[in-house]
Amino acid sequence: MGFHKVKYVLLPLLFWSFLGLVTAGSVRADNIRFYVDALPPYAVLHEDGPPTGFAVALMEQLMRASGEHFEASDVSVMTWARAVHHVEVVPQAALLVLTKLPERADRYKWVGPLDLLPVGVIARKDSGIVVDRLEDLLKYRVGMVRNTAPYRVLVRDLPEIGPNLVMLSGIPALLRMLREKRVDVIIQADMAAKELMDGEGMNADDYSTIFHFAPLAVYFGFNKSTDDGLIHRLQSVLDRFKEPDSSGINPYSRMREAYFGRPAPGVEEKKAE
Repeated sequence: MGFHKVKYVLLPLLFWSFLGLVTAGSVRADNIRFYVDALPPYAVLHEDGPPTGFAVALMEQLMRASGEHFEASDVSVMTWARAVHHVEVVPQAALLVLTKLPERADRYKWVGPLDLLPVGVIARKDSGIVVDRLEDLLKYRVGMVRNTAPYRVLVRDLPEIGPNLVMLSGIPALLRMLREKRVDVIIQADMAAKELMDGEGMNADDYSTIFHFAPLAVYFGFNKSTDDGLIHRLQSVLDRFKEPDSSGINPYSRMREAYFGRPAPGVEEKKAE
């Protein structure tokens, strides 16, 4: 997969004094390896540097405020299809964006939620394709990234879709298939897909989201071997980060707005319906 130059300004680490949660003598997490794939603005890949984005910056805040070492250079890039499985089976591994589906709940340790991820059906505007309900997808070739939450939600809710699916390893490959008309539609986080289109020689204005799924709650997902004390400290920091300050606005929302350009929605644990 290619890397994509998308510029986001990382917020300075402004909130440590607010959190006040540095823990002396805590169990170090220097040997955890973090993984991510392109999913702007949560994770933005660069040819000449480590990943950036909201999820990377937020994890940096949580780790350092918990008394742990973290650098963006600690984050490795791996396709979503591989990373979801890798983090499940490899000790001391963590994924920076992972949807907490019911069937995944006992396979990882979780910190979050960090956001609600909008997912939709994306088609070329000139295709004339209309999707008013899930069953309409049975008329089309549907591109999806394997082993991801959108795939699991779709096959759960529309089991007969199997023969229509074209499975890919990552979002850039998915976009190329749509651009080359080798699939009729793709199902993906629509904001991320639109952000990545330029890098694949696509004009985002030529595509539209024609059907929306219920947003998916995304978390930081850790291998189950991860120290429970670390998970608890990270969750405590995140919970404090979401508490309003004297202005009535929480630092989490300020940080998110810097990356998304809009305030955070209500983030609660939910599953697609």
